Amino acid sequence: MPRTFRIAVLECDTVIDTIKETRGLYGDIFRDLINRGVSSSKGFEASFEVSSWDVMQGKFPADGDFDGLLLSGSRHTAFENDPWILKLVEYLQGIFDSTEKPVVGICFGHQIIARALGAKVGVSPGGWEIAVENITLNEEGQKLLGVPSLKLHQMHRDAVLEVPKDLVSLGSSPRCSIQGLHRPGKVLSVQAHPEFDGFIMTKILNFRRGVVFDEDMFKDGMSRAEESHHAPISRRGMASESRVPLPRSQRLTAPPDTGPLATAKTGEVDGATRVRSSMSSKKIECLSPSTREVIFKHDGVSVDEARTLVDRSHEAFKIYRKVPLAERKAIMIKALDYLTASEDVLAKELTLQMGRPISAAASELRTMRKRAEYFLETAEEALSDIPGKAEDGFERWVSRVPLGPVFISSAWNFPWLITINTLAPALLAGDTVLLKPSPQTPLVGDRLKEAFDHAGLPKDVLQILHLGGRHELQAVVQFPKIRQVCFTGSTGGGLAIRRATADRVVPVNLELGGNDPAYVRADADIAWTAANIVDGAIFNSGQSCCGIERVYVHESVHDEFVLALQRELTAYKLGDPFDKSTNVGPVVSPRAAQEIEAQVTDALSKGAVDATPPNASFASAPNTGTYVAPRLLINVNHDMQVMRDETFGPLLPVMKVRDDAEAVELMNDSNFGLTASIWTKDVDVARGLQDEVEAGTVFINRCDFPSPDLSWIGWKDSGLGSTLGPRGFDGFTTLKSHHIRLKQG
Repeated sequence: MPRTFRIAVLECDTVIDTIKETRGLYGDIFRDLINRGVSSSKGFEASFEVSSWDVMQGKFPADGDFDGLLLSGSRHTAFENDPWILKLVEYLQGIFDSTEKPVVGICFGHQIIARALGAKVGVSPGGWEIAVENITLNEEGQKLLGVPSLKLHQMHRDAVLEVPKDLVSLGSSPRCSIQGLHRPGKVLSVQAHPEFDGFIMTKILNFRRGVVFDEDMFKDGMSRAEESHHAPISRRGMASESRVPLPRSQRLTAPPDTGPLATAKTGEVDGATRVRSSMSSKKIECLSPSTREVIFKHDGVSVDEARTLVDRSHEAFKIYRKVPLAERKAIMIKALDYLTASEDVLAKELTLQMGRPISAAASELRTMRKRAEYFLETAEEALSDIPGKAEDGFERWVSRVPLGPVFISSAWNFPWLITINTLAPALLAGDTVLLKPSPQTPLVGDRLKEAFDHAGLPKDVLQILHLGGRHELQAVVQFPKIRQVCFTGSTGGGLAIRRATADRVVPVNLELGGNDPAYVRADADIAWTAANIVDGAIFNSGQSCCGIERVYVHESVHDEFVLALQRELTAYKLGDPFDKSTNVGPVVSPRAAQEIEAQVTDALSKGAVDATPPNASFASAPNTGTYVAPRLLINVNHDMQVMRDETFGPLLPVMKVRDDAEAVELMNDSNFGLTASIWTKDVDVARGLQDEVEAGTVFINRCDFPSPDLSWIGWKDSGLGSTLGPRGFDGFTTLKSHHIRLKQG
């Protein structure tokens, strides 16, 4: 009796509606693929049973549920650190390490397999491959499939960049050097889509037209969408591969497990937000960090809906750009007055959404107004024409012209301040704005819209896009009518935005992560400096891109300074953020709490000492939220994650240094460069050190304080472009040169 071979299809994406109507979900499509492969293979003695598993929702088959795995393609990026992708990688590593069951991967699945086995995956140097492309098979590929080359449907911009250990490459194309991977009986993966045909390719090209593909790319793909291809050959190869399990002694060995906690980055915009997939959009549920209760629900904006909003923004720009600056300023002042009158309510909403203690919530709204007022004060000069050199018979000047629709993706940790940094100059410059608030602080966007509507801002000049997923975000920034992109979030998120906009020329402003150092010189006022540094590290539960995350102290005052830090920490209270005596609230999500604890565990395992003083509140935090007690770590070094990675939590690692030179060297030993601070009574010496420190802002005897009259700019992996300061309008206008000869002849 033929054996039934159970294949578990790991669905790594949803199928677009126009395909689902006739072909079903990925499980249905691959069931058809496998059945056709079997029917065309002679001597095949097994029948197949196919099950489907939505891995994006955390659903994975247990070892007893399947005899082989098949990973589908996906619109998502295989080398990103989204939680579900990290979990998928970890799951595959476990499969490779513990079973001999075969694994097949398609496109994204091909890339994920390579990543799980320790190989590098990234953006393909050759760029996009779409529709039917020719693949030249090497000796291994020809041996497996029996032909010298294949024509298969492609739909990818990312690629496997190196062959994993113990696997072989099967072939290449002009744009992609690794088109397949193989280990007999264990792994078969292909970059192409053997399950695609002309119908599926045509539907995908139309779906991505104007979003991912410009008109030239769309037409190029359509010209080859219906070409003949060799899917039957590849189907037979995949079907036959599923029936030859390896002996246990020949199993692949996965690389050491890093796991989600070691690789995921903090500071992502999703925070404690649940994002649930649907065919057209993402359903958003915002959970309060202090209660873990749902406080906001939204269906989310689909890509198609976002495209409509962008079109409306583009039309509104044609009118708004002509509104006089004086009128734009009057509208902004009226909106600010409206928000100020609601300060108490907005402060409570902020505490509920992201967990900052109520005692410190209203101050963000006041500081937000001060920043907006700086832009109001400087707008006329910043937006004025630049005269050319005087010459008889000629007029020459340079004007500053608004760009058009600006897309702003804000963050949750200081949502009012971060948003106003770009919203105010954009609206004053004459741009229209599409604002994506963080899913963790969605009410900030709604309240801004409410305030500007009240102030008389013309229709569609400011629109709010509640986008729940990274796919939607990356799709929207590719719309041609968006003329500027401003993103605040993690470095990984910023790099994803750059990749998403790489196929068109559009300015991108990125405000990203930090690992900001402080240096305490031997002559510093110990008690005063300790108080300021604890505040700079612990305020907002350490969830500040410019908060102090590592401290270097001159060895002659190290022990005294640690005692001063301990005295300061005993006065802090961790607890319910609505209690006015609380000054340390919860962190944003369970994931954030786990990542912070992972850094502590890593440091302690490598020799750090926990020097946190006794504090009753640290040991008795409410059990309803995601509370992390402040921690003081000493005896740290740069082999520890806490000194190299962004923490985004209430940790205070302290390292002893010999002198100024060692301090500066260690301060600069980082991929980040947002801010740094030097603490000393000798300001003249500090001025000299200031020039040597690699950071966008270097404080002396201050920290964690962006000033509206200074440029806010990140060096290295901390950002691209700048906001605030005398150049704060530059990103929201373009220059036009005017050259006139006054008379003819």
